[in-house]
Amino acid sequence: MSFLHLPALALAAAILDATIGYPATLARAIGSPATWMANWLALVEGATERKGGARVLAIYLAPIVIAAAAISVVLPSGPLGFAVAALLASTLCGRQTLDARARALAVTWENDGAFEALEVAEALGPSETEVRLARASAAAIAARFADEVVAPTLFILIGGLTGAAFCRGLSVVGRACRDRRDTSAFGGAVTRLEAWTLAPAARVAAGWIAAAARLTGRGDVFAAALGPAPTPTGPAEAAMLAAIGDPARDDPAYVRLAIGMFRRAAALEFVALAALALAFAVLG
Repeated sequence: MSFLHLPALALAAAILDATIGYPATLARAIGSPATWMANWLALVEGATERKGGARVLAIYLAPIVIAAAAISVVLPSGPLGFAVAALLASTLCGRQTLDARARALAVTWENDGAFEALEVAEALGPSETEVRLARASAAAIAARFADEVVAPTLFILIGGLTGAAFCRGLSVVGRACRDRRDTSAFGGAVTRLEAWTLAPAARVAAGWIAAAARLTGRGDVFAAALGPAPTPTGPAEAAMLAAIGDPARDDPAYVRLAIGMFRRAAALEFVALAALALAFAVLG
């Protein structure tokens, strides 16, 4: 696919992701790309016992990248091939699923209480460093926005469907290593690769959140977005918490604030993608 088509592909994938998403019935029946990648990761780790560092990481990522590249090659040229590529790329993004999980958390908390909301929050993966459920949930929304929305979009702009597959595969293994605090050579290889890939994307996500906060008059959040980051998604988490302030107490309304900020940041990303796609169409 021509480089001139990549912005249009990223925009089309974003539209499909936000409107259609990955059907829940299909996910229950056959799983999702993220599930398949997690299962493949478990097989690789079981076979290698995570010994080998970068070599094991390459064994995990190579089939994902090769499969996506092969699909890109065999797709027909023209509108049909573009539509299929956009549809496949959209399954590697997570706008609608993130919105649904965040809303499910807020609704459960509002209707059933904080204890029941804890189980729903696990789907978002709240940070264990945050004691309060509200802050942890808001940070988790920002983290997911960074590695499931902004990062795949940027990698589509760079490498099309192949780039999106690489990004999604890396985000799956990176989250797994952080959840279990992996300090092995394998975990170190993942961290080093994230530092050059997902971490810069998280800075972009933090920028979208800061811009959304500025538009709503919530002050200057860019300082938080540019601050030190203990994790790859740290800048986005810091920007979110700075944008919506510190809750007086654990309250589902705080999660609603985070959802609203995520939606505004995602809308700004849409506008930027549309402008970029239009500019490339005119120049092309």
